[in-house]
Amino acid sequence: MKNKPYLIFLSMSMMIFYSGCDESSSSITGSENVNEITNVTFLNIVTSITENSLKATGVIKNNSQSLSISAPWYIECQFYYNDSLGNTFLIGGASERVNNTLLPGISLQWTLSYGIENPEAFQNFAINDLRAYKN
Repeated sequence: MKNKPYLIFLSMSMMIFYSGCDESSSSITGSENVNEITNVTFLNIVTSITENSLKATGVIKNNSQSLSISAPWYIECQFYYNDSLGNTFLIGGASERVNNTLLPGISLQWTLSYGIENPEAFQNFAINDLRAYKN
């Protein structure tokens, strides 16, 4: 067990690294402790699989005629798959920070990716719980 102190140091270093990577948004997707933006529409949603991730792309439109969505704000979704028995499983979630104000009537293209080993195993994945929010 000569390596035990090294393993403890490595584990703690990784925890600090991962917890400090994204200070600007909550790493918890689906949190109820946010202000959901309701005057938007998600359009042209397409899902795909890359070499190491599941990906969703689309367009978000600010439907308001007078209210801007001031930066920063976020887009998030959850990734799901159905097994051969019809059971639905949560794979994980992803969010994107938007650092631009979205003016009334304007649209923005977005992409959310969920990194995963062997994404080919989830050919029938879908996204749900897609939303825009502010912290």
